[in-house]
Amino acid sequence: VSFVETPSHMSVLREMLLSWTSGQHLLLVGNQGVGKNKLADRLLGLLCCEREYVQLHRDTTVQSLTLAPSLEGGVVVWADSPLLRAVKAGRCLLVDEADKAPLEVVCVLKALAEDGELALLDGRTIVRHDDPRLAAAEALGCGSGGNRANAAAD
Repeated sequence: VSFVETPSHMSVLREMLLSWTSGQHLLLVGNQGVGKNKLADRLLGLLCCEREYVQLHRDTTVQSLTLAPSLEGGVVVWADSPLLRAVKAGRCLLVDEADKAPLEVVCVLKALAEDGELALLDGRTIVRHDDPRLAAAEALGCGSGGNRANAAAD
């Protein structure tokens, strides 16, 4: 499905661009299926900005946010997650369903956005690239997590 340039989409896209150019992180809030991810992808495409994508859920842990398992030759190997790849390479991190994440996960994202660095469980500290931004998308009215998501992306 491609991006459809409706007047309302273009209005939101203009507001997103203004926020982006002023250095702000973005939080898109809306009902399921209204096009939050499409808007974010369109903005990043227009800006020629690479992105990493992570979808959060109630079972997301700090470890799963920072490390991703993969199967190589029948052996489970732990590699950098989309979050770490974004931080290291200076890509935008698109966080979907931020409102569903546990508080400790949102706190990690908030600390990264505010402090520009992330202390990993293995003792490493990852310093944010010069100009990455978080773009978080959440569904409107999905439980009490909205305040946590707002805190993470403000």
